[in-house]
Amino acid sequence: MSIVGGLLRSAGLGTLSDALESQGLLKAGGLFDSRVVPTTTPEMFIGGAGIKNLGEAGLIDAPAATKALEDAQKDWFRLPAEDWMKKWADSGIAYDPVANKAMMELSDQNVALKKGVDLNKMPGSEVLGFDEVFNAETLKKAYPEISNIKIGFADDPNSPRLAGFDSETDTIYFNRQNPSWTTKEAKSNVLHEVQHYVQGKELFTQGEGFTQVLQNNISFQDNINAVDKLVATSVPDVVKFAKQNKGLGFTADNLSEALGSLVARDGMTAAQALAKAFNSKEMATKFINAAQKDPKLGGIVAAKNEASSAYQQSVKDYMKVAGEVFARQTGERADMSAAERLANPAMRGIETNPTNKGFGVTLDNMTAPMNAAQPAFADPFAPQVPQSTIQGI
Repeated sequence: MSIVGGLLRSAGLGTLSDALESQGLLKAGGLFDSRVVPTTTPEMFIGGAGIKNLGEAGLIDAPAATKALEDAQKDWFRLPAEDWMKKWADSGIAYDPVANKAMMELSDQNVALKKGVDLNKMPGSEVLGFDEVFNAETLKKAYPEISNIKIGFADDPNSPRLAGFDSETDTIYFNRQNPSWTTKEAKSNVLHEVQHYVQGKELFTQGEGFTQVLQNNISFQDNINAVDKLVATSVPDVVKFAKQNKGLGFTADNLSEALGSLVARDGMTAAQALAKAFNSKEMATKFINAAQKDPKLGGIVAAKNEASSAYQQSVKDYMKVAGEVFARQTGERADMSAAERLANPAMRGIETNPTNKGFGVTLDNMTAPMNAAQPAFADPFAPQVPQSTIQGI
C-alpha cells in the first residue's frame, strides 16, 4: 500500500481498498491504515499547511505525514535517484527539486462541477464563488481559503490562454472562446490553477505566465518588432514585387494581406503563416523563393523565422518551470484511477509524460520562474500555447 494511502483515514474508502487488494493491486497491512488508499479522483500536491489542516479535520495522521515529508526531503540528497523513487515516489510522495520541498499527493473524490452548473450558459460578466461552481470537499479541508477563490470568464478568441489564475484577486478565469475549451476540461483546468494557489501557500516553486516568458525573450521581441516595422514600410516593395511576379498569381492586395499576417506575435514560421494567409502552401513557397531577391521582403521572411525560433525556445523554457510541471501533472492526472496512480507515480511521470518528453523536461532541468512572485495572470498548461505554433506536436 502507498504511504499516502495509509495516511488518509476516511473510513468510507475501505471498499475501494478491499477491491484493489483483492485484485492484487495493493498489499494489505500498509504503513498506517491498511484500509485506506487514494481514491479514483484528482490529485493535488500539498505540503505542511494542508497536512496540518487535514489533521485537524481528522482526515490524516498529520505527525506521521509530516515525518514522511521530512524523511523524503533528507533522502533526496542521500539516496540514489532510483532508490528514492522506489521508497518515496512509488508511495505517493513527490519532490520539488527547485524549492527543495517534499510534497504529498492528495486525492479528492469530490472535485467536480456542481450538478446543474453549465459554464457555457453563464454571461461573460458573471463572477461566481468557487463553492457555487465546484465540489471539492477534501481540498477545502486542506486549504479552507479555496472557498475564497472566484470563478470568472476572460473570453477572447485571439488569446492563447485556456484558463488563468489572477493571484491579485484570487480569481480563476476561463476562456470559453479558446478552441480547446470544453466543460469536460474545466475540472482539469481548475485543478491546475488551484495547484498554483497551493504553491504560493506552501512556498513550492510557483508557476510562470507564458506571456511573461515571451516578453523576456529579447530575440523574439527584437525580431517580431523588426517584422512589424518592415511590413509597415513595405508598400512600395509590395507593389513592385506584384508587378514583377504577376505571372505567379500575386497582387498588391493579396501580398499586403499576407504580409500583414506575419506581424502576429505567435510561433509560426513565415511559411506557416503565409500558407494560412494565402490558403495555399504552394503560393507561400513561391513568395518565399522570389522574395529572396528583395532585401526588404526577404528581410521580413528572415525576421519572422528568427522570431519563430525564439518563440519555440520560450515554449521550452516555460514548460520546464517546476511550478508549471507540477500543475500540469495535477491537471493531466485528473481522471486517473487509483490503480493507474499506483502504477504511474507522479514523480516518475515527469520524465515519461509525452508532453514533458517532447520538450525535454527532466527532474534535473526544471527551473524557477523568471519572476520571483507568482505572475498576476498565470497560464495553465500546454493548450494555453497555441498548438499549431509549436513545432513537432
